Amino acid sequence: MHYKVTAIIPVYNGAALIRRSIESVLSQTRPADELIVVDDGSTDETCTIVRSYGSRVRYIYQRNGGVAAARNNAGKQATSEWLAFLDHDDEWLPKKLERQMSFLEAHPGSQLCYSAHWLYPLNGVKRLSHLPLRNLWPTIRWSNPFPPSVVVLRRGEFLKLGGFKETLKGASCEDWEFFVRFLSAYTAIEIPEPLTNYYEVATSSSRNYRRMLPNTLSIVEDTLLSGLSGGKRAFWRRRIKSTLYYHAAISAHGNGDSAAKYLLQSFVQWPFPDFAPERFKTLVAHLINRR
Repeated sequence: MHYKVTAIIPVYNGAALIRRSIESVLSQTRPADELIVVDDGSTDETCTIVRSYGSRVRYIYQRNGGVAAARNNAGKQATSEWLAFLDHDDEWLPKKLERQMSFLEAHPGSQLCYSAHWLYPLNGVKRLSHLPLRNLWPTIRWSNPFPPSVVVLRRGEFLKLGGFKETLKGASCEDWEFFVRFLSAYTAIEIPEPLTNYYEVATSSSRNYRRMLPNTLSIVEDTLLSGLSGGKRAFWRRRIKSTLYYHAAISAHGNGDSAAKYLLQSFVQWPFPDFAPERFKTLVAHLINRR
């Protein structure tokens, strides 16, 4: 059995980093059967760089529509049964496809495989990041389970679900919204070995809390609370919203802005210390520093 897999890299003005991601695909010990780079309307040298790889890379240009639209475009045009996503500012480790495709071939009942990854935050302190499969639910109701760059999934199921939600353009939660829908319907397997380097960048849309918060709040009812009703739905609504406001507070503080109103809203939604007990310490420290 040999599954075919298409590697997909969406990019917008990524000339500074696109070579690294492309090279990480081309240097796989188990080569991708196809590599598609979707240029989402770049105005820098992205096109020139990608085209320099010739026939090794299938280049697709589209008018700027956002990363969700770019991934969906590639997913529709891919010729393989499986899709492997890679953001242009991340990179795969050499055995990424070898390990994941072999694992999927050994578990034919699974439609998605994800792995651990190395996280390189802005503070430069590298750390291992992984959400064990046994903890996937209910964790993904209040937290994005993993970045797209660690995922391989079956194309047929991707298309059945309609891919990523393109109306969340620029929201930086389109992957979270999609993975909740996918994992609610299909079976996943995990590889706890880190197979991807994930780099946090200063221009990440997830750091724009003013835009991120309303967009993540918009997916609560239809996606994050899916399958719940009555008291359970009310319970999780408050828990999820408390988490989202807390993350907004952390982002605001990191940007040098006031975090107090987001911290207070987090407590209004969920005042109990079982969730993120550090909130109390954070709130007190923030209020003292703002005096």
